[in-house]
Amino acid sequence: MAKIDFDRLMAAILHGDGIGRIAVAVSGGADSMALCLLADQWAKSNDIALQAVIVDHGLRPGSADEAATVGGWLAARNIDHQILVWQEEKPEAGVQAAARKARYRLMADWCIDNQIKYLLVAHHLEDQVETFLMRLHRGSGVDGLASMALNYVFQNVQILRPLLTQSKKQLKEFLKESNQDWIEDPSNQDPAYARTQIRALVGRLEDHGLSAERLGGIVRQFSSLKQFLQLPVNAFVESQCHLAPEGYATFDLAVLKQLPDAIISRIIIRLVGLVGGCEYPPRQKKLLRAVNVLKQGNVSGFTLGGCNFLVSDKTSGSHEIMICREAREKSRVQVSAGDAIVWRNVFDLQFESFNANPDMANDGGTNEKVYLRPLGKSGWAKIIKDRPDLKDISVPFQVRLTLPALFDQRGVFEAPLLGYRREAAIYDTPPPPVTFKLAHFKALTERDAGE
Repeated sequence: MAKIDFDRLMAAILHGDGIGRIAVAVSGGADSMALCLLADQWAKSNDIALQAVIVDHGLRPGSADEAATVGGWLAARNIDHQILVWQEEKPEAGVQAAARKARYRLMADWCIDNQIKYLLVAHHLEDQVETFLMRLHRGSGVDGLASMALNYVFQNVQILRPLLTQSKKQLKEFLKESNQDWIEDPSNQDPAYARTQIRALVGRLEDHGLSAERLGGIVRQFSSLKQFLQLPVNAFVESQCHLAPEGYATFDLAVLKQLPDAIISRIIIRLVGLVGGCEYPPRQKKLLRAVNVLKQGNVSGFTLGGCNFLVSDKTSGSHEIMICREAREKSRVQVSAGDAIVWRNVFDLQFESFNANPDMANDGGTNEKVYLRPLGKSGWAKIIKDRPDLKDISVPFQVRLTLPALFDQRGVFEAPLLGYRREAAIYDTPPPPVTFKLAHFKALTERDAGE
């Protein structure tokens, strides 16, 4: 009997009451099918609505039929499900990585649209061990060797991995006992992929007495060490860093220099993640170079992880360091009333129509397209032409250029974090149909939550 105490597994990662709905990612493979059935039992016993999400990547013939088959299995068990289709053009290289990004983006967007805060995914013990060995091969430090976390936030959705201590063998036995079929993905056996090669290595290690369970125990030790090392990092960010609503951070270099190099490295990683929104930390070589520059104290400015490190003030021989995003012009995004997005993984943005805002109810509006992009130099030049008083705003110049702004065919229309909205009288035309409802630096929420 494949006994899996799913109540205990969920209790370890999900705390608090009032969880009305939860989603589970289902590919049709053994791992996700087992997770879905376990989650269904757990949800029903806890009076929680479960929603399965299936992604059809369209990468091989018959993928739509496979998704429909999985949907049929779930329907037979009275499990609500939704099939999402990756409709973008597929890349010729890096297919697996691109598919993973698309899958998580589609699922997170769907969860947000349906007011679901939690998404279960089916990574299991062997997945964790493979990740550990791949990162060991790359020379990763403590954070990398801690491998996959039980939970993390992606686009404001909590991604939960309750099966990290459960073996694939256990999951398949559970499915057999539940009379549930599954689909084998042929790409899992393709030797062209690095993870497939590592998977074969795991089998050989087990032949020599180094089991997945033992390696999983080592991973958990690294995870505990990572959590311990994070304590002084959290303390520094809370007590010594100023996180500004406009999306930048400042700190006293003299205080930072008193800390061990290992802690300084972790503080830099944390701040680059908060300010720059990077999905992954900077490479070790670049990170160590940044630590050395900061420790020497002769900081003239440098970039790391998409962020600028600048000296913002010099008082009493001490440097105040400012970290802000690089002012890179990137592609624009069309937005509409009702949209809610996590922009650059830095700002929570929501949009509404003018008619939804009582202060603008009489402004009318047009049906033209409205785009979101960084303000940039051209946008800033337009703003100060319309509003010369904003020249003296306290937000540093380098930061202003990176802030979210709405543009229409006449140029910049709104930059809420600078307090700017173009007046209709300037052009004697109705304003665009969309305005900001919310523009919030998400790092403030993450810091307050202690993440």
